[in-house]
Amino acid sequence: MLKIGEFSQLGQVTIRTLRHYDELGLLKPAHINPGNDYRYYDIAQLPRLHRIIAMKDLGLTLDQIGDLLSHDITPEALRRLLMERQIEIAHQIADEQMRLARVAARLRLLDVEGTVSPFEIALKSAPAMTVATIRRHVPQVIDIKEYRCSEYGQIYDWLASAHLAPGTELAL
Repeated sequence: MLKIGEFSQLGQVTIRTLRHYDELGLLKPAHINPGNDYRYYDIAQLPRLHRIIAMKDLGLTLDQIGDLLSHDITPEALRRLLMERQIEIAHQIADEQMRLARVAARLRLLDVEGTVSPFEIALKSAPAMTVATIRRHVPQVIDIKEYRCSEYGQIYDWLASAHLAPGTELAL
């Protein structure tokens, strides 16, 4: 039998982690001394600890790990769970790559403009709608106000010529 500190060193986890795994029922001590509540582990419990650590490293939650350890899981069920995890990670990576691209674009803008823009762009979702747009290249961010006012005028003129009011939905 190994004391909790010895087992934690051998398994390369903290004593606090072992206590937490015990509370969750993931890895119970092999023996608890009733006189002093010292926890003892058996060397044969090391593979279970390693399995918990390996599954945690894959990003599985402790609840998922508990389910896996408490049931005789089939290879197909494990395959399905790991494939779901793979998809989750791929989505996280894609999200972070988009964030990385936005940071790179902001850095390029700082290099070109040489100043912090007074305008911020925030991505937001909106319900589907038909919109009238004009695309125009704006040489510098500082020029947006001048272009925006001119473009609004053009859009309002077009709406008036089509006998539409702003906010009117078009039947397509």
